[in-house]
Amino acid sequence: MVSSAVMSAWAKSDRAGGSLSLFRHSADSSAVAGLVWDHWLPEHVRALLADGLPGGLADARILFCWVAGLHDVGKLTPSFACQVPELFDRMHDHGLRASGMPVDRKLLPHGLAGQIALEKFLVGEGWSKRVASTYAVVIGSHHGVSATVGQIQAAINGGRSLWGGPEWGDARGELITLVTARTGAADRVADWATVRLSTMQQVLLTAAVIVTDWIASNQDLFPLVSQRVSSIEAVKAWTLLGLPEAWSPAGAATDSEAARQKLFRSRFAREDPMRPLQQECLRIACELPEPGLMIIEAPMGEGKTEAALLAAEVLAERFGAGGVFVALPTMATSDAMFARVRQWVDSVSGTPGSMILAHGKAALNEDYAQLKRQSFVDIGSDCEDSTVLAHGWFVGKKGPLANFVVGTIDQVLRGALKTRHVMLRHLGLANKVVVIDEVHAADSYMSTYLCRVLEWLGAYRVPVLLLSATLPPAQRVALLDAYRRGRTETAESVDAATVGYPAISVWPHPEVSCAVPASGRSIDGIELDFIDDDAELLTNRLAEALAEGGTAGVVCNTVARAQHLFEVMTADHRFDTGEVLLLHSRFVSVDRARYENRLRRLLGPPGTGDRPARMVVIGTQVIEQSLDIDVDLLVTDLAPVDLILQRIGRLHRHLRSGRPTRVSRPRCWIRGAEWESIPPKLDKGCEKVYGRARLLRAAAVLTGRRSSGVNVPADIPGLVTQAYAEGFTVPPGWAEMFADAESAWALHVADQRKRAGDYLLGPPRTENSTIRDWLVAGVRDDADGVGGQAQVRDAEDSIEAIVVQRVGDGVHVLPTIPEMGGRVVPTDACPDPKLAKTLAQCTIRLPAFLTRYNRMGIVLRTLEDTFYPGWQQSHWLAGELVLELDENLSTELAQHLLTYDLALGLVVTPNKEADTQR
Repeated sequence: MVSSAVMSAWAKSDRAGGSLSLFRHSADSSAVAGLVWDHWLPEHVRALLADGLPGGLADARILFCWVAGLHDVGKLTPSFACQVPELFDRMHDHGLRASGMPVDRKLLPHGLAGQIALEKFLVGEGWSKRVASTYAVVIGSHHGVSATVGQIQAAINGGRSLWGGPEWGDARGELITLVTARTGAADRVADWATVRLSTMQQVLLTAAVIVTDWIASNQDLFPLVSQRVSSIEAVKAWTLLGLPEAWSPAGAATDSEAARQKLFRSRFAREDPMRPLQQECLRIACELPEPGLMIIEAPMGEGKTEAALLAAEVLAERFGAGGVFVALPTMATSDAMFARVRQWVDSVSGTPGSMILAHGKAALNEDYAQLKRQSFVDIGSDCEDSTVLAHGWFVGKKGPLANFVVGTIDQVLRGALKTRHVMLRHLGLANKVVVIDEVHAADSYMSTYLCRVLEWLGAYRVPVLLLSATLPPAQRVALLDAYRRGRTETAESVDAATVGYPAISVWPHPEVSCAVPASGRSIDGIELDFIDDDAELLTNRLAEALAEGGTAGVVCNTVARAQHLFEVMTADHRFDTGEVLLLHSRFVSVDRARYENRLRRLLGPPGTGDRPARMVVIGTQVIEQSLDIDVDLLVTDLAPVDLILQRIGRLHRHLRSGRPTRVSRPRCWIRGAEWESIPPKLDKGCEKVYGRARLLRAAAVLTGRRSSGVNVPADIPGLVTQAYAEGFTVPPGWAEMFADAESAWALHVADQRKRAGDYLLGPPRTENSTIRDWLVAGVRDDADGVGGQAQVRDAEDSIEAIVVQRVGDGVHVLPTIPEMGGRVVPTDACPDPKLAKTLAQCTIRLPAFLTRYNRMGIVLRTLEDTFYPGWQQSHWLAGELVLELDENLSTELAQHLLTYDLALGLVVTPNKEADTQR
């Protein structure tokens, strides 16, 4: 029997006067938790939650259903109940009396009230407070933030107006007892009294309760009707929701080399055999006795991605992971990877389930949009015909919970950021195999977050694969050691010995780490030439080198340098229109995507398009990371050695016959410095991007290879090791400047790490018994999951805006946009969906220097002055900033002239030059 007092308590209400009893919501939540456990949580997460419980998995299921059923017990307080006076009065009529309206309600949020109530109940059952707190904190954290010590003490002292009198305490105790009995926990509570939940279990259990609460609170699934049988209605609701079950592959792990070759061919539709690197990765994955970290180091084009995906399937099968998370440095690399991973997912064993692209511009990716058109599943949709689907539930914070996720590394790093609902990210990572590509791209700031995430992944026993072509040895050791710290409390050190190159480093069981025979794909005798930093001179040299045809890539460290070189080269008339292409980050998204696709078609692998007779592509780091292109001649600004080698990876990248005679041998020209100076005088822009110390190290190492050239991949590990060595050998005459540069760099790195630490989540193994105080100094929350980029990347604040053109009284799509260019755009009415999506692709990120010197507010106010009411009705355009250009595609902003040019992109000049440019 349930008392009328408990039955009168309410949990949900709506504006129409409907309400749902707390008793029914509690029962709904327990029933949903059982379904989440049985059908959605993967084997590995269930095992983590069961660790240490005397009844193993059976206990863990009961525990989950119990805390899910109790998560809103704190609503049985005047502090919560008073929010709807009519329902508050009804509770009063059933014996839950209160003297007036509570004051200072914020002192007692219902989650914290539930935490304190459950802890008090368990202590009354004979539990120690230390153990009880590890269970109760889950309830207190179910809105995504754990309470602080100060908040807990203030709530306890809140007084009768917040907590109510003895009858309220009796009702809370009755509800706890009812849920304890109904879920089967009554027979287990005594056995749990000595089992303290680990920090990892608290985090994952909290995340699972949040998922359960969100489902049980969905009024499309659970209407505000208290008269129902929760166990029956929950099954109906679960069927209607249609969440895919955890991926459960089978048959990939094998001892047979022939079977592994067959697996490779079936997954990637290849007839050629695996390369040695792929063979070794797959073998280690099949034989590794426990989950661990694998660092795969191999040159560009060696098949690291395929090796990682093969290993991920095996590791998921062997260790019970329910999906794969593939993370890359940028949105562009993530976009390019999504289609590749999607093809692999379509071929894997088991039912793949759900898949998402996780970054701020995912909706504009055509491959992802196609997946959503083909298989988007919302409540009540039929998804049985899809191999992998885009389920409507996995949006916003819930996105990383999908079975397969491709996204930026930010999505992983945010797992170490103190932000609301970070426990959901932990659940999304803990239930997968995690693959991070181009891991060398993380600077000291990002590496602080990466190492902390690896600690947590080690604690969760998550299989992790890190990929790199040019990983400094110290960084390799730091990554291995971070994972080790999460897994074990021992003080053992990670072996820093280099195992060779290509290589696979493993922890635990470093004895299986190995060097891998190269596949035979090598470029020997790459000539290095150090040329003057003069655009006219470079134009002359390129015209001579390409006189008989061929392709050249020029990588510049800044947009300004790239734009200047393009202007000089196209004004020369020795290159025809269309033979020179500029690519950088300061094009509107749709133009940049069009140029990237054109480059892939013209300079991609053989068979992807018609290779031009002659072409020069000038670009920034987007060429270094994002594009699988092959050039006959490479020109690069001076950069850190590992990045120079990444750029060299585009030189003679593909096996190709018939290269023009003058570029038949691989050559790399390096500019960006005055080489005759001792030491070289560096370009200021390049120095600002990478720091003087790393550029001087690169200059010293590379000029030392002037006569012998570079062999790739053979020389990669030696060059990277030499460039990052602690005892660096300084060339004669460089000592004073080098010492100053090193000192400045050390201060910069220390500052990066300190600032990163301001919002860094604590380690998994601490003396704290609970996740109380876990998110102190947290950062703001963003539903779309991209708001933390300013915290996990050491980047200056910048602003993104949609670019349009105003002609007279009308607003138009930019004339450069294919098909839609020049179309009139309504501003007082909502644009049609196709037009709205096109406008959403016309975004540009303004250069960070526009917002320096306290100009951020000025720029924001200027852009916000351009407000289109009709756009607020479109989900593509609502809330977006707008940059309006005039008839000449120009505008003034923050004392700068901004002009958009189809060939140059956005050109930004100070106002002192504006008059001469008009």
